[in-house]
Amino acid sequence: MKVGIYLIVLVLQMVTICHAQTITLNEFLNLIHKNHPLFAKEELSSKIEEKGRDSYLGSQDWRITSTPYYARQNPLPPVVFAPERVDQTSIGAVAERAFWKTGGRLSLSWSSVFTDQIGLEDIVIPNVITIPTGPPEFYQNNLYLTYSQPLLQNYKGELDRLGYETSQYSVDVAGVQALENKEEFLLTMGLQFLNWVLLSEQKTIATERLHLAERQLEQTQKKRAANLVDEVDVLRSEDAVRIAEQGVVLIDGLWKGNQAELAVLSRSEELYTLGPEFNLYDRRDRPTLDEATSRLRSQSRLLELLAIQQAQLERQQRGFEEMTKPQLYLNTQIALKSGDDKFGDAMGFDKRDMGVSLQFSYPLGNRSAITKVEQTAIQVRQIKLAEEEVALGLEGGLRNLLIQIEEIERVLSLNERQMETARLKTQEELKRYNRGRGDLTFVIQSQDNEERAKLTYAQNAATYHGLNLRLSALLDELLPSNAE
Repeated sequence: MKVGIYLIVLVLQMVTICHAQTITLNEFLNLIHKNHPLFAKEELSSKIEEKGRDSYLGSQDWRITSTPYYARQNPLPPVVFAPERVDQTSIGAVAERAFWKTGGRLSLSWSSVFTDQIGLEDIVIPNVITIPTGPPEFYQNNLYLTYSQPLLQNYKGELDRLGYETSQYSVDVAGVQALENKEEFLLTMGLQFLNWVLLSEQKTIATERLHLAERQLEQTQKKRAANLVDEVDVLRSEDAVRIAEQGVVLIDGLWKGNQAELAVLSRSEELYTLGPEFNLYDRRDRPTLDEATSRLRSQSRLLELLAIQQAQLERQQRGFEEMTKPQLYLNTQIALKSGDDKFGDAMGFDKRDMGVSLQFSYPLGNRSAITKVEQTAIQVRQIKLAEEEVALGLEGGLRNLLIQIEEIERVLSLNERQMETARLKTQEELKRYNRGRGDLTFVIQSQDNEERAKLTYAQNAATYHGLNLRLSALLDELLPSNAE
């Protein structure tokens, strides 16, 4: 008695342990999201586009240029009162920068020039006057501050920011597309997990069928020993056991193969010791068509992608429209300069120049910019039509899924009635056989029909949950919220 109680307790403990060694669908998807390289790869898409966007910021950096030079000039033919040769050496630098907020350009330049006039002589009128022609050596220093402000085209830096702002839309597109790719992969993994669940249920059903066949064989052998049935019934029972064993071995192989693939994809050695935990016969609340359509239009990433692309084109269109404007620049300049025949005295910057000018430019016809504007306007219209096309396709797919889910719910109800009928039929066939009024063949057939009804019910239930997974993916609700 004590041994029996001990065995019962041991069995219950084993059942508890086995039950604990399971993994749910959400746990598995989180594991995939954490470990599979696809997710890290998709994260890099946005970072790549961000780097491309940030490269445009370089146009706001200070740019420094320097052009030192040396020149020698030999007048040809020689000119009276002119030097025989002029050597000139110059060194300088220019720092300039663009300002995106105004569209203006600021530059600060400095130059230092040394001029050596060789063979330069004073103008001499004998016994009258000597006119000096200037120092043969002269040092000159210049400092210029220049600012150019556009008044029409590129006013407030509309064109300067165009590349950066349109690239930001590319960053947004990459981010949304990455989320879509992640969810598509999670859908694939979710469906494969459901297949693992189905195989688990099929293995349970096949094992039950094997146990039933073994009990039937045991009973038939006892009846044969009592000479109540023919030997052919024993052979039929043994054949039923062999067929059931084959089914269990086959399904077990498929189950282990599926488990191994999921373990590799999730990079989890622990998964080799786990089984799927999922209520295959549970039913989910189905959204109404209006509710699902509203969620689809507000959440769809495909529509969001097209909306971003439309905004990008509209920004490009504003840039091309800006190019159709004339170029009118207000240029201002302040200069400080000084010069002397001695280097030390040429650094005073005691002379000042200033100037203001307007620069106007406009290509007659301006066909290049106008054509770009018209082309972009056509592209905007095209993408609006694409949005309508995608929205119709998504809504059609949504209706399709909802109808399939509704119909398979009805099929599942029919399956339940079919299983009950098969179970009752098996009971009746078994009663007739035990009373000696029936044939064992009909009992085995009835038991096989009952098993097939259970398998069909399990397959339809897996299909039902697969459709619900596809519905979640279509509504962009499958990806865990923390992933976004």
